[in-house]
Amino acid sequence: REPLSPPGWWPRRCWRWPWAPWVSWQVRGHRVARGTFTVVAWPRVAVVAFGGSVTVNCSRSACPEGDTNATLGLETTLPATPGPGGLRWQSFRLHNVSRWSPGPVTCSGSCGDTEANATSSRSAELPERVELEPVPAVAVGDSRNLTCHVRAVAPLRNLTVTLRRGAETLRTESFAEGTEGSASVAVSHVLTVTRGDHGQDVTCHAELSLRPHGPLFARAAVPVTLSVFALPEPPQLQAPAILEAGTVANASCRITGAFPAGDIRVTAALDQEPLNVTVAVAGDTVTASAELSPLIPGPRELSCTAAVATVARTARRQIHVYRFPAPALELSPAPAAAGSEVAVSCHAGATEPPEGRLQLRDADGGVLAEGPQPRLQLRLLARRDDDGREFRCRASLAVGDSVVTKDADAGCPGNRTWVQGAREALSCRATGNPAPTVVCGRDGVAVATGEPEPVTRARAGTYVCNATNALGTRSRRVTVQSWLVLLAALGALGAVTALGLAVAGGYYLKSTACKKGEYNVRDAEGSEAACLHRHRDPRAEVFGIQLSPP
Repeated sequence: REPLSPPGWWPRRCWRWPWAPWVSWQVRGHRVARGTFTVVAWPRVAVVAFGGSVTVNCSRSACPEGDTNATLGLETTLPATPGPGGLRWQSFRLHNVSRWSPGPVTCSGSCGDTEANATSSRSAELPERVELEPVPAVAVGDSRNLTCHVRAVAPLRNLTVTLRRGAETLRTESFAEGTEGSASVAVSHVLTVTRGDHGQDVTCHAELSLRPHGPLFARAAVPVTLSVFALPEPPQLQAPAILEAGTVANASCRITGAFPAGDIRVTAALDQEPLNVTVAVAGDTVTASAELSPLIPGPRELSCTAAVATVARTARRQIHVYRFPAPALELSPAPAAAGSEVAVSCHAGATEPPEGRLQLRDADGGVLAEGPQPRLQLRLLARRDDDGREFRCRASLAVGDSVVTKDADAGCPGNRTWVQGAREALSCRATGNPAPTVVCGRDGVAVATGEPEPVTRARAGTYVCNATNALGTRSRRVTVQSWLVLLAALGALGAVTALGLAVAGGYYLKSTACKKGEYNVRDAEGSEAACLHRHRDPRAEVFGIQLSPP
C-alpha cells in the first residue's frame, strides 16, 4: 500500500521565513469516507506566500471495486496543475495565490458510485515588518510612550506582540479577529524612567502562530536604546563681582545632581567671548573652572551653560571690570628748610568708572585732606618736630556696590644721616593681603633687612626691593649717590598692598645758607649750619642721605 500522505511535510516548530504576505488553507476534515472508501488532503493547513505557489497532495484508500474504477482530483477556483503522483495519490500545484478568501480547495475521489472529498479553506498573512517608534532622550521621572507597529498581518487572532525592556516584559498583547484580510496594529506602553533605565534596550517581538496545523512565525523590531538624563538645577556660578582690568581671577561653575555626569557639556563665556574651561567630575557633581583676564573696563556678563541631551541650563553673573592706577605721593620741595612751606601732593591716573577720590593721611590714619581725582594737595609749614613725619596717600573707587582702595606710603623725604661706625639696620616693610614677602638686593646680591650692620660708604648704591604675594610683585628701584643710604617708599601691590622702605637714624632739615644748598640744620632757628657733604665732628664723621624718587 502507498501511504495516505507523502513524506516530507514540515514538523511543528518555529519557522523564520522571509517576511512577506502569506496565505494558508486549513483542512477541516482530513479524512472523509463513504463506506470503506476514504480521501485525505495534505497539508491540513497549506501556507504560501501571498502571490506565491503551494503544493497540495490528495490521496485515497483502495477501491473495493478495483482501483481501475477509482478517480482522484482537486476542486479549486485557483490556477492548479497536476504534479507528481502514484496509484493512489496525486499532487497539485496551486499558482499565484493572491486572494485573501480563495475559497475551498477540495480533494475529491470516487470508487464506482461512492464519492469522498477533503476540503481546506483559510488565509493568513505574515507581518510585513515590525517597527519601534524612536524614543527621544527623557528626563529622570518623566514618562514616554513605547510604541511598536506591526504592519500588514493576518489573521489578527493568531498574532501576539510583546514589548520588553532588557529582559523584563513590559506588555504582551493579543487580538480578536478583525476585518477580513491583512491589518496593521500598534501596541503601546507608558514607561516612567529612572536612572537605571539609561542604556537599556527596548525590543518588540511579533509572533504569528498557525499551530497546531502550521508553523510559528516570529519577527523582531530593531531595538531602541533608552537615553535618560537629569539636570535638575541651574549651574552655581561663582566669580568675583568686581575685577581690575589686566588682572587674573578664577571663576567656577558647579552642577549638582547631573546624570549621566560624564555626558554633561559645560561652556562659559565673558559677554560673547568663549572661555577655556577645565571640567572635573565627582559622582553626580560636575565642576568647570575658567580663568578671567579682561582688559577693557566696564560691565561684563559672565555666563555658564550646562547641557545634556536636549536640555540646557544657564547661569549668569554681572562683573564690573574697573581701571584703577595706584596713587603716588610727592613732597615739594624735598628737602625743606625749617619754617618753609611744603606741598604734599597725592595724585593718580584716570580711573574707570571715573568717580575716584583721594585722601591725604598722617601716620595714624587721620584724614588731612580729601578730594576728587586726579590731584590732591596739602600745604604746610615745616617745623623742627616735623622731621621724620610720615604722610600717606589713599585712592578709593566705587565699583558697583563695593569700594576699592589703594595706598601710597612714604616717610618725610628729607635727609637722613647715619654716623659712620655705628650699627644701623635697613628696615623694609610691606603690607598686603595675603601678607607679602620682601627681598632687597643690590647688584644682584641680596641685602639683609632688619639686622643692624656697620655704617660704611660701601653701602651707597642702587637698591631694588621686591614685595611679592599671590596677587603679584611690586618693585622699587632707588639710586643712592656717593655715600648716600637708602630711603624709599614702595607703592601699592595689587589692589590692597603697600610697601614702605625706610632706615633708622636721625632726620635733619636743610637750610639755604650753604652755597651748594645742602646743609644740616642743627638748630631749629638756623643759628649754626655746617656743610652736609663732609662735616668733621670730634665725635664721628657724618654723611647725608638723599632720597631718590621712584
